[in-house]
Amino acid sequence: MKKPAAASATKASPQPVRACTKGDPVPRIALPNLDGTAVDLTDQRIAGDSLVLWVGPDLPTLDDFKVASGFAAQMSHTHIRLYLVVPGTKATLNDAFLAEIPDFVTVLFDPENRLMPVFDITTTSFIAIRPDGRLGGVFSSKTPMNGFEMAMAYCQAHHDIVPVSVIHRQAPVLVVDDVLEPALCDQLLDYWRTGDKQANGVSISNKSNQSGDTAIKVRNDVVLLDEKLFTEVKNRIVKRVLPEIFKAFQFQTASMEALRIGNYHSNDKGFFARHRDNKTTFTAHRRFAVSLNLNPITYEGGQVNFPEYGQALYAPSQGGALIFSCSLLHEAMPVTKGERFGIFTFLTDSAGARHEQEMMAKHRGTVQPLNMKK
Repeated sequence: MKKPAAASATKASPQPVRACTKGDPVPRIALPNLDGTAVDLTDQRIAGDSLVLWVGPDLPTLDDFKVASGFAAQMSHTHIRLYLVVPGTKATLNDAFLAEIPDFVTVLFDPENRLMPVFDITTTSFIAIRPDGRLGGVFSSKTPMNGFEMAMAYCQAHHDIVPVSVIHRQAPVLVVDDVLEPALCDQLLDYWRTGDKQANGVSISNKSNQSGDTAIKVRNDVVLLDEKLFTEVKNRIVKRVLPEIFKAFQFQTASMEALRIGNYHSNDKGFFARHRDNKTTFTAHRRFAVSLNLNPITYEGGQVNFPEYGQALYAPSQGGALIFSCSLLHEAMPVTKGERFGIFTFLTDSAGARHEQEMMAKHRGTVQPLNMKK
């Protein structure tokens, strides 16, 4: 790898508010290309493909380009776009280097070197941006092109998760993966194991918002009261789930209920029978349900079905979320082997938040407060 000439800067580069980490939506990136035209990586002609940004203080060598060329067919087949981000201007590059650049590599320029700090990069790295605009990862190694190969492998694996299929009917739901990291999931599982369990709580008519009915629900819940853990989960929902809900449903979230960690166990065939989440006095304010799976799918059963829309079963992977309108009829199927853990909450808009406050004032002393402001 050879170093480019130092980029001139007339002002200090602004510091990013926060680093972008895996699973976060990637901030809008718009950088000039060789023609000086700004390329917006969120443009609808680019969005929907996997993007790999080749970023670092050093320019690639001819051998590096030869390695990249070996992946050209894979990039075409799996819809991967490769961008070389040069920390400088076009004047940084000489004609010999420009002649080496393969056709499938798009060169962009970062005159003030503002991109690397956003991803906490100091050496040559490869930023993988998923088709949904979220960060898949930042890949680097002592041998730079090994980082490239890791980024390609990630994009290929992500592409293969959902094969080409023809969907004739499905529930209008949203599945978002990689909301919670495995380590955070483990912390939440430990919290549940040591917490105070509440069995089979459901909201029934206008009598109570915490009745137990094993004919409807068999699940043991622990309310997440640890402020640090709550904040960790809330921040990920705000950063990684709410933007997806707005994109899919144009819904603006105003508040979120308490977080409940729940366990469906095969010992008692844990389940939640068919129901809607907004049909009682105490739940009418709810707009969207969020169900996050906490453990790997080594159990059997436990998937979510929306019977009005067929027999499809929904089971996000560990750390993934299932989001759906509270008006949809749904059920959690019985767990027949092992146990399923999830963390559950409900979202509402500003009108729903006002309705909830009015309901709580009217039923003061008989309703448990569930609201947790965003």
